[in-house]
Order: sequence, then structure tokens, then C-alpha cells
Amino acid sequence: MNIGASTSCFYPLETEKSLGKVIDLGFKKAEIFFNSPSELEPDFVNTMKKQADDSGLEVVSLHPFSAALENTCIFGEYQRRYDDYIDLYKKHFHAAALLGAKFVVIHGALARQKRDIPKELYIERFASLIELGKQEGIKVCQENVVRFLSESTEFLKEMKKALGSDFNMVFDIKQAIRSGYDPFYVIDEMKDDIVHVHISDNTPDFDCLPPGKGSFDFARLFSELEKADYQGDYVIEIYSKGFDVEKELLTSRRFFEENF
Repeated sequence: MNIGASTSCFYPLETEKSLGKVIDLGFKKAEIFFNSPSELEPDFVNTMKKQADDSGLEVVSLHPFSAALENTCIFGEYQRRYDDYIDLYKKHFHAAALLGAKFVVIHGALARQKRDIPKELYIERFASLIELGKQEGIKVCQENVVRFLSESTEFLKEMKKALGSDFNMVFDIKQAIRSGYDPFYVIDEMKDDIVHVHISDNTPDFDCLPPGKGSFDFARLFSELEKADYQGDYVIEIYSKGFDVEKELLTSRRFFEENF
């Protein structure tokens, strides 16, 4: 089992330097979290691709920096705003293709807002992202995220029903906990649709810790997903604030190597 790490762990360090740290720590899988429009330009993306290839690292997934804009610019009711911003997602999808990534991770729309969007519109817009992703050979995936529509497992089921085999999910342990769910409940309900997993540890007092520093049952996680014929990867996603991230990621990598 290859455990990867997200460049987002080192935010606000520049993206290429963050990827360098993931490489230096010995990881062979990574998720890249882009942080500005200029990083989507082909020259920059190709430089990062060479950086990964030279070290034998596989870029598994990509996370758009524009996640904070998705609520109003992609999933909002104002059609012209969608038309103006969709090219930004086309650039993300093309960058993913250049990097050889399989997945692009989407947060989506907020669960509670002044003017709730119709679920039918959300599904329609998400389907449009999926089709644009297909043109680049990548899968556009819905992540479960607290305070977003996707925090609800019932909403995820509605997406699955509407999108069918085009529905793919990124499962995040800490986001499930923050949304008030037992992570294993979410896995049981959505296991056939999970294609990528963000991992972190936790205790009753802390919902996001480096793997190996909490009480989360990783053996059960791997067992449950293996039984569901999960074929994807596991990427550590923790936050730099409050941690010595380099030290903790190295310790976490060794934790998995020694125990699984």
C-alpha cells in the first residue's frame, strides 16, 4: 500500500516547493492543491510534471484553488457567471491531464445560504463538470465537506441516483467527523462510489491529527474498503497550523510502513 500526501499540508508554501517537500519525505503518491491561476499555465504544470517524474512520484489527484468560488460561480443561479468561470475549471482539468492525475476534487455549493439553489441545478452543473473532465480523460469527484451540501450522506445518495455511474466520491475522514457522521457509516453507505481517500487521525477532542497520533481505526478503514474492492489511493491531508508538518508527515509515513 502506497500512502501519499497532499501539497496542501504545507500551505501557504508555494505549490512547487510543497511538492518538493512531499518528494523529499519519500512519498510516491501526491495530491496537488493549486493556489493561483498562473500555476495552471502549461509551462508551470509541465515543470511540476518533470519534478514528479524525476523522483518517481505519481500525481494522483488535483484540487482547484477556486473551491471557495464554486458556491456562486459554478453552482449559483446566475448563468453568465457560470459561463465566465467555467474556463477556469477547464484549465484545472487540462492541468490534471498534463500531470497524469486521475481525479479532480470538487467541494460544490454551501449547505445553507441566503438563496438555496435547486438540487436539480446542482446536479446539472456537476454533470457539466463531469463531461468536461471526460474530455481530458479525468474523473471529476464530489468530496464530502462540512457546511457544504456534500456533508449530507443523503445528498450524496441523491447525486449518485441522478448521475449513475458518472458519480465518483472523494472520502475525507475529518470532514465526515466535522459533519457529525461516524466515518464508517459514510463508508458503508458510499463504499461503491469512493475512488479516492483523504486520511487523517483523530481523538474525541481533536478531529484532525497526523495519522498515528490519534485513535482512528486505520486497520478497519483498509479492511472495509478492501472488501468493497477499493482500487484507489490514500493521501494524508492535514493542516500546517499547529503541526511541524515535515516531522509529522515523516512519522505518519513510517507509521503506515511499520503497521500495514
